[in-house]
Parts: sequence; C-alpha cells; structure tokens
Amino acid sequence: MPATKYDKYLTTDCVKPNPKREGALLTSTRHLESFGGGDISVDSVIITQPQLMITQPHQHEFPQYLHFFSPNPDNANDFDAEIHITLGDEAETHVIDSPTAVYIPAGLAHGPLNFVKVNRPVLFIDIAVTGSYSRIGNTED
Repeated sequence: MPATKYDKYLTTDCVKPNPKREGALLTSTRHLESFGGGDISVDSVIITQPQLMITQPHQHEFPQYLHFFSPNPDNANDFDAEIHITLGDEAETHVIDSPTAVYIPAGLAHGPLNFVKVNRPVLFIDIAVTGSYSRIGNTED
C-alpha cells in the first residue's frame, strides 16, 4: 500500500539507459504501460551528435507527437541542427532546422528520422498517446 494517498501518482522509474547510445540516459515512461491509466507514454532525450534514429517507415495505431526543441533555458530559439523526417506513403521528406512539433495521426507512415547535423544539442520529446507502444507489423530498427 502506498505511504500516502497520492503516492501512486508519482514515479521515479523514469530514467534508464538509452539502448541506442552507450553511456547516455533516456528519460521515459514508455516502459510503464499502466502509469497514469496507460493513456500516454513519453520519451525525452538530448541528441548531441548526428544519428539515424529511425531507419525505416512504420505506423502506429495511436497518435504520436514528436518535438524538436532547444535545451537552452536562456534561448528557446538556440537551434542549430538539421533533421530529416519522412511522412506518408509518398515518402515526403521534411527538413527541420528550427524548433518544431510534428503531429503523427494514427496510421500515418513515418520514418526514417535522421538527425543529419547537430551543431547544438536538440531536446527530442516523443509523446505517444498510448501506454503500450508498438508498431503496426512490429517492425524494428
């Protein structure tokens, strides 16, 4: 039983090793499928070097919001990166070079996601409107 009435609304189980970057930490609730009722999961990572994060197009049965922000607390527009994201079955590529939020409706193909140039760190926040993150067809990177 929780120590207090509202302890169940807090978790410290949200920092874990980032499987894609040795030695880096990922702030995430993606592995906590029932946290807060299981309606949302969030990944947050600071990207410091170029990387191909998502290698192939995929879809989800839930909406997703991808955010590309500056982690500079003194200047939210301190953004010096180039990120390519591909959307739709037509493989339409968009170039992100300023703070940007991307809405991915359920069923929309998206990927690859490529951090082509990272001259200043990028705060990447991925919000999935589900407690159980999965890809249609369960494709992996």
